Amino acid sequence: MKIASVSAAVTALVGLAGCSQTSVTTADAYKIGCPAIDATMASGSVANRVAVSTLREVRDRAHPSKQTKRWLNASIDLLTAENPDAISPRTKKLIIDGCKRNGYPLQNLK
Repeated sequence: MKIASVSAAVTALVGLAGCSQTSVTTADAYKIGCPAIDATMASGSVANRVAVSTLREVRDRAHPSKQTKRWLNASIDLLTAENPDAISPRTKKLIIDGCKRNGYPLQNLK
């Protein structure tokens, strides 16, 4: 049930982001990335390509701060990793702290 609700939220956010790639902001990175991370960690599957594409769009075009850019790179790496459980503790902390700081505490990445 939890995985289904997280997946539905990610699908809705990604669909919204996919429709307006040109107006994606750095705040959208957390709105899209954090639920995608939670869904990926809960299901063990690779995240939707649209979520990763949107995060790359934000990283490359929205002029994020250095801190947000580090978070974006770490999140993209996690979401595209063959084994997300194998990411370094430092990378996990960066992702967890970034989501929490932006109002999206993660449930599935510990």
